[in-house]
Amino acid sequence: MQKNTPKLLFFSVIFLCLIQASFISCSQDEDLIDLVGLEDPDDETVDGSDGDNDGNSDGSDDQDTPDLGETDNGPDFDSSEGLKIDNTPCDYTLDGIESNSTLEIACRMDLGGQTITVPSGVTFVFAGGEIINGTLNFSAQGTIDGNLLNKDLNIEGDVRLKSQVFLFYPERWGIIEGTVGDEVATNNRDSLEGLFYTVHNLGGNKFMIDDFDAFFKVDGLLSDGVPEEHAINLPSNFHLEMNDNVHIRMQPNGHFRPVLIAIYDENNVTITGGNFYGDRETHNYNSGFVDSDGTTSNTHEWVKTMAIKGGKNIVIEDASFIEAGVGLTIGGIYFYYETRHISSENIYLKNNKFLRARQTNLVITNGKNIFIEGNELVDGGIDMPISKGVAPSSNLNIEPFRGRNQSTGELLEYERVSDIYIRNNKQIVINPNVNPKAGSFQISHGNGPIVVENNEMINTGVSFTTVDGLIIRNNVIDNGTIAAGAATNTYRNDVVFNNEIYNNVIKNNEGVAVNIAGNGVVFRDNEVEGEVGITLGAGSTNSSLGLSSSVIENNIIRGRNRGIVSYNAISDVIIQNNDINMLSGSTFAMVVTNTWSNSSSSNFKILSNRIKGTKSGTDSGAPASLFGANDVQIRDNSMGEIQINGGFKMIFEGNTIEGSVGSHGMKFMKDAPNSVVTNNDIIFYSSGTPLQRECIFVNDGVVLTNVEITNNDCIER
Repeated sequence: MQKNTPKLLFFSVIFLCLIQASFISCSQDEDLIDLVGLEDPDDETVDGSDGDNDGNSDGSDDQDTPDLGETDNGPDFDSSEGLKIDNTPCDYTLDGIESNSTLEIACRMDLGGQTITVPSGVTFVFAGGEIINGTLNFSAQGTIDGNLLNKDLNIEGDVRLKSQVFLFYPERWGIIEGTVGDEVATNNRDSLEGLFYTVHNLGGNKFMIDDFDAFFKVDGLLSDGVPEEHAINLPSNFHLEMNDNVHIRMQPNGHFRPVLIAIYDENNVTITGGNFYGDRETHNYNSGFVDSDGTTSNTHEWVKTMAIKGGKNIVIEDASFIEAGVGLTIGGIYFYYETRHISSENIYLKNNKFLRARQTNLVITNGKNIFIEGNELVDGGIDMPISKGVAPSSNLNIEPFRGRNQSTGELLEYERVSDIYIRNNKQIVINPNVNPKAGSFQISHGNGPIVVENNEMINTGVSFTTVDGLIIRNNVIDNGTIAAGAATNTYRNDVVFNNEIYNNVIKNNEGVAVNIAGNGVVFRDNEVEGEVGITLGAGSTNSSLGLSSSVIENNIIRGRNRGIVSYNAISDVIIQNNDINMLSGSTFAMVVTNTWSNSSSSNFKILSNRIKGTKSGTDSGAPASLFGANDVQIRDNSMGEIQINGGFKMIFEGNTIEGSVGSHGMKFMKDAPNSVVTNNDIIFYSSGTPLQRECIFVNDGVVLTNVEITNNDCIER
């Protein structure tokens, strides 16, 4: 529905109280473009996995949530019994009204279809009556009580509401609650949206709904407006306040991208309370619907309960978004690189619930200064009886659309996301065994600062790919994973850099607790526990891509099977000063590979780590570590037995190596050309086993090539 068209200047409702605001109506001279369904320009290639960054960040990561101030909540409101009206016909008319007079309406006044011209300065006060079946045309500076407004009274001229707080009684506006057909659901949409704009145009800035449950038809053709324009729209400078008994429902449909509630190029809008429902389990996924631009969809995943598009200074608080394709989206109008682009800015999502979206509970595609605080995000992307979850199957996804010009290679930022603060939220997947792919905070692309802090994550975690300036700190992840980066972004210092992960507690009951890949990650001061604590460089079928320019330091790592495992090529990576505590039944503390094949140094260093375990008969109890890496330095660590399974140019220097009872201190199972073993303290236990154990042992048939073994202190016990 077009929000800029004057609507329902004949509507009514209830009590109003004081709140002060200014009212600015935003309109546009051109049609607004929705990214969905647009054909790409001929000279552009869209690549969602590629992107760039102009480095335009303010460098801040400690942005406080602005104090939004106290608001007048208006009167206590109970609409369950309706607005009580005295139907006794009035025994007087409005003829001869004097200027600047006040009329109390305590009876039913039927205007008989007439238009009554109201003199300057007249005030109409609700006293239990009503005015119907006609028009009041106010000459100047008129005032009317909101309780006198209704669907059968048209208001014209220079008039304002007596109070800025408007109380909504559904029966006064012809809105039918409960299950209805499409025609009634369309009227419900037009009537409610029209009333929002009527109240706004009459000076109201708070619209209160108490007890309400209705369906609204919001699907329509693209030729008649982008999906947000078919939704129930809210005006600028407006507060929609609802309680838990308010249920706004999408009429079941077969469209693949409708929106239930929209804030579209508007400013200073607040929504508090209410429950917003998609049609996930009643949607017609087999409709075969083809939009007016020829586009269609097999998945119908972009059915949204709310969209904020080009909105500024928006607050959404204490609301629930339930079972849509997407719970809520935040985006812009026009492409980011266009001068006419309208971004969403200063968005506050506080204490809301996002439940069981088919694709993603909360999506951000365009915007800055977005605060997501104190929300619950549950079961994003789970399977349900009628509808299966669809990718990316997440609780939160930041995914600006980017590409490159096919001719010039220039970055094209169709959308851009920056300055995002995700704090004090709880995300959960209730049954991860049934829905192992559901949930997670996923940050596909973005420009810092993006801060994820003080969140609780249960049976799920957080991941990112092509991002800069990301901080993940002070989160508690119970049975989930941090997937930090993608191996395909190795060496990409232009687009992936300055990403920090620190002071988190990450525990995964069955799998890998942390995977670090790609480029530009600092992982420090975390507490990690998993079947495997940390993997490095995993995820690429190209062995030359793994992890670059990263630091893993000062962490406590507990592994039930392995502590740290590296894959593929590792370059400019330091693993230092970590405590690696291996739990009962663990096999290797570290499994280190590096497929580095360049003539230059990989600068891969493992320094000053402390490995302990539960092996009996030794001081540290540390299990073995397995090395088969190219060009790696292992210095000043305390660790268990070292097993060498290939690789070249490895330097083992200054380590304290304690073999298990029954093992050698260091064992070459394969040749490791050009390696150095020097100045290590190597402890081996020969007395506790009938086997012949040695400080450094070379397997039968293995011939070492240019391996230097010098100045090691072999300690036999």
